[in-house]
Amino acid sequence: MKIQENLEFIDVLKRATKLLCGNTNLVLFLFLCTLPLFCFLIFFELSLQTTILVASEYFSREVKFWGYYHTAPQDHAFLKNLISLLFQTFLFYLFPYSLLDLFTTTTIVSASSLVYTREEEPLGFGQLVRRTVEICRNRVGGCLITSLYILLLSTSVFFGFFFAATNYLYIVSLIGLGDYSFYYYYISIEEDGVSYTTPSSFFENLNPSRIFDLVMAMFHGAIFIVLLAKFSKWSAGWNMGLVVSVLEEEEEDGQGIYGTDALALSSYYGRGHEKSGLWVMLVFLW
Repeated sequence: MKIQENLEFIDVLKRATKLLCGNTNLVLFLFLCTLPLFCFLIFFELSLQTTILVASEYFSREVKFWGYYHTAPQDHAFLKNLISLLFQTFLFYLFPYSLLDLFTTTTIVSASSLVYTREEEPLGFGQLVRRTVEICRNRVGGCLITSLYILLLSTSVFFGFFFAATNYLYIVSLIGLGDYSFYYYYISIEEDGVSYTTPSSFFENLNPSRIFDLVMAMFHGAIFIVLLAKFSKWSAGWNMGLVVSVLEEEEEDGQGIYGTDALALSSYYGRGHEKSGLWVMLVFLW
């Protein structure tokens, strides 16, 4: 596998679109392969969002009702629910998601490579499936090792996302954003008996503690954005590592390249293509 062209982001999308439009069997096969991962991601995203909201709500309740004995049993049950959600989300990320992602990536790379490099008439659906399964079966060991390295690296970023999102929602709940707790209403009674209600402005109620919370909320929001950009850039390299594990082989013994060797070769191939890889990953993440 040699990279001979420095393709821009638009050129990459054009090549991919041309490849898909030129073979309906490939489109059908890729749709069937990605369907399990797509369905699971919907479920996983709901579980992740629920866990983040429950975690931020728990920390908010701890601060708001600190020292009140009557809330202790309720908070204890709330904590048990939070721990179970955290454990469930972590297991979902480690096993079903990682395995489905590995299966989807290897099949997409194998099938796309077969269609892209074939100069004769297009492969039939049955031929495409058989040859893809053959490639995946021969490379499954190396791809699994590479995916374990990727899982180790991506898990730390995943925890960073979770930490930043939880703290952001927690601080926002302290500030009062999302409701109108920072508005205070005053009633003035005139001589004719008519009452008027006037809300105070947000800036009139600012105090050092609230300003600090605002700064911390913006800080964690910035951390989340930076992590998203870095994760997109790193994901491009990690995915390239899986591509190397599927397609590359050593010239001496014909064995596949996997693990740290695949990631190192991916980094070498990615030099000068970081911007294109970042844009591609951002498009598909959104």
